[in-house]
Amino acid sequence: MNKRATGLGAATLLIAGSIVLAGPAAAQTSWAMPDVEGAILQEAHDDIASATGGAVLPETTAADGTPYEQINLTNWVVCAQSPSAGEEISVESPPELEVARPNGCE
Repeated sequence: MNKRATGLGAATLLIAGSIVLAGPAAAQTSWAMPDVEGAILQEAHDDIASATGGAVLPETTAADGTPYEQINLTNWVVCAQSPSAGEEISVESPPELEVARPNGCE
């Protein structure tokens, strides 16, 4: 039983070491913007976070220009997005979403 535990520990260390060494070299800096127009803001937020591994989160503004803070993301719908789907987004240039209450997009 001791040999089995030692072998498993060595394999775990080898895998963990490989992941640590591969991490920084494989860091991605830009991603393709998903199509989130018309989506509930929570879904859009999740899609962008998923597409970027959590590195990029969208910035939002209310479609009517009112300075609302979107606290409950399920109460908002994405009216417009910038950039368009498929275009590049990055940490330095996060996507911007114009949002409104349901049925509030014009």
